[in-house]
Amino acid sequence: MGKARSKNQIILQSNALVTVLLLLLSFILGLNSPDGDTLPPRNGEYTTAPVGGDTGQLRRDPASLRGKIIVIDPGHGGINPGSRGVGPKPEKDNVLAVAWDLKGMLEYAGAKVIMTRDGDYSPGGPKADQLEARVDIANRSRGDIYVSIHNDWNKNSRITGTTTYFYSPDGYRLAAALQRGVTAELSSRNLGVRWASYYVIKNTVIPAALVELGFLSNKQEAILLSTRSYQTKAALGIYNGLVEYFSNR
Repeated sequence: MGKARSKNQIILQSNALVTVLLLLLSFILGLNSPDGDTLPPRNGEYTTAPVGGDTGQLRRDPASLRGKIIVIDPGHGGINPGSRGVGPKPEKDNVLAVAWDLKGMLEYAGAKVIMTRDGDYSPGGPKADQLEARVDIANRSRGDIYVSIHNDWNKNSRITGTTTYFYSPDGYRLAAALQRGVTAELSSRNLGVRWASYYVIKNTVIPAALVELGFLSNKQEAILLSTRSYQTKAALGIYNGLVEYFSNR
């Protein structure tokens, strides 16, 4: 007789199957990447689809945020600047400003916000592994969702736009809502929702997504990403995505 499978094994296998089915469905339906300069797939990443279209039936009620625990993760920090790009500020500074704006919006709506960092330092301390520290904060938070905020970079400086990544089936719907919210608010190119095995979204036990707001390798977008008004708009885009996500759970 074979060994009986544990409940956790069954759940993990089921989640992996759902993820594969989501990816297969996108190709069966003929959903392609946006026209123009597209992002070349990296190791372990597959384009699913640009997210947009008719969202008229989606409910959007800011009251749905009340009482929710939301973990905001501004990428990098401390001695790790992230992408430096061609703009006036490194990634770590840009995303922290977005995170602070988002925190205020969410708290005004009645949500509880936990930030993995609220200043220019490394989560967990200078000797800790940054990625492990972020995941540990998220997993100890008993939060409802985890959102990691980043700026992107590509060797092709012509590429611009917003991409949102997910790992688990639970993260897919969150990522899709965030992608809609951010691209609508920023009027940025919609590079789609993609599956990726990034450490921070792979190892969190709550629904998780990672938002790449734009490219620091593109001069025009790099300047925008460092502008306070644009950072506030990015925060509002994430906020709108979260309103959609929680309103339609």
